[in-house]
Amino acid sequence: MRIIFDLDGTLIDSAPDLCHAANRMLKALFDAPPIPVQTFATFIGQGLPKQLERSLRHAGIAEPSEEQFQQALETFKRFYGEEPAKRTIVFDGVREALDALKAQGAAMAVCTNKSEDLAWKALKGLNLAQYFDALVGGETLPVRKPHPAPLHECARRLGEAAGPVFYVGDSETDEAAAHAAGYPLLLYTGGYSKKPLEEINAAARFDHFSELPGLIQRLHAEA
Repeated sequence: MRIIFDLDGTLIDSAPDLCHAANRMLKALFDAPPIPVQTFATFIGQGLPKQLERSLRHAGIAEPSEEQFQQALETFKRFYGEEPAKRTIVFDGVREALDALKAQGAAMAVCTNKSEDLAWKALKGLNLAQYFDALVGGETLPVRKPHPAPLHECARRLGEAAGPVFYVGDSETDEAAAHAAGYPLLLYTGGYSKKPLEEINAAARFDHFSELPGLIQRLHAEA
């Protein structure tokens, strides 16, 4: 079987490192006050450009010039790339679940709207990279989630012979991407969803990663 994971809000709580990078950028370029991490967590989703847009709006910079925006984006990426795993937390039970799935013979990939290089940096810094055979980021293809193409590309890279595909995510973006791709969604309830969790259409949902291997085994048996 093939299992594709979202990254931010699903495997990791990356809000602290992303917020730190955004605040460094806001201070350096605009002398703006810092954003609380709890507020920044609500900005996560749809990639760094969207997070930057929300951060600038929060700081009162609603209509930056194209040059300002690009400078801010490059600075944000540079600061985040310097410390992508210093404050980030791997959700409880993730490593054990990945070990169990690997032992079951699962081929695993990450599909994220974070750029591919930054995603690999974070995974390597958190000692998670070894679990994944493929990664598709927000700039790998001309489109990003919720478009289904990144999920399909992940599945392709894992190989057709590896069996059915399951997608693990935490948000309304993941819901839309999974349904567009035709893959069952397993919803992690401890992430960054802005949509009420009870309104998200998922094949299964779980509160702790210790539940995930059993859920996937059951869905695989039913497939």
